[in-house]
Amino acid sequence: MAHSNAQTGTERWQNVPRDPEPEDLGYALADWEVIRARNDGRGHLMFLPDNEDLLREEAFIVADACSVCNVADRI
Repeated sequence: MAHSNAQTGTERWQNVPRDPEPEDLGYALADWEVIRARNDGRGHLMFLPDNEDLLREEAFIVADACSVCNVADRI
């Protein structure tokens, strides 16, 4: 009985698209604002969600500028 369940799982895995839509993986796209902590281009970046309710839920990111890249440049 367990063997047929394993086959079903394998078949489902093989039928998954190679590049699935983010929504199919449980992600919700959101707009974020990037704010530099310093005007000289160095220091930390703050990523804040446009949706104020998310900010109230402590949804924000603080990162060192050298840790951030433009994903489009990496393709």
